[in-house]
Amino acid sequence: MKATALLHLPFAVVMFVVGAAVAVWLVLWVSLHSTAVRVPDVRGFEITRAIAAVQEAGLIMRVQEGVFAPDIALGHVARQRPAPGLQLKRGGTVLLGPSLGEAAVRVPDLSRLPTSFAEAQLEEAGLRVGWRSQVEGEADAAVVVAQAPVAGAAVAPTSEVAVLLNRGPRERRFVAPDFTGAREEDAARVIRALGFRLAAVQRVLYPGVQPGLVLRQDPAAGGPVSESAVVALWVSR
Repeated sequence: MKATALLHLPFAVVMFVVGAAVAVWLVLWVSLHSTAVRVPDVRGFEITRAIAAVQEAGLIMRVQEGVFAPDIALGHVARQRPAPGLQLKRGGTVLLGPSLGEAAVRVPDLSRLPTSFAEAQLEEAGLRVGWRSQVEGEADAAVVVAQAPVAGAAVAPTSEVAVLLNRGPRERRFVAPDFTGAREEDAARVIRALGFRLAAVQRVLYPGVQPGLVLRQDPAAGGPVSESAVVALWVSR
């Protein structure tokens, strides 16, 4: 009986070890599959729809730099990692790369170009003028003073470029000279030489002052005045 017990002892030990290994494997297998989720296929999805699908699967989404993919609509998912169908632990990260459309186009520099020249530059680059806004007094001519995207940015072909246009030339401004006490003829000559316009002269009776002298002016002396300003004079008679 002792010999029989000794013969059966190794077999029992082996079975115990095998059983323990199987039990451990089953625990690991159940644990893994209870927390693992399958990566959804979101290729071609619009980016917000892709985000919702990834989050619904219990995963975290991270958007990477875009990739040029002529067969995928601009802004839709062109690449994802891990690949669809693979399993990730719940809470794992899925990397998404949005499509930039076809090959990139560099935005030309439109600054200080007249509108027609700017449009021609964009057309030559395969781009279009988008939103237009206007300001005044930001340049000496009617030209582009700002743009978005900025010059040198990489964009998809046929993209729009917004421009800020200066509507008219910038007026120079001066300090109004003092004409009070000057002769009418001298004041008028200086006014015209500076590029101002002389309004109708008002004749005023002022006892004790000889005729033809400037008594008052508008704009007042020392104040700011544009080069196309109209200057009014009150002259003694």
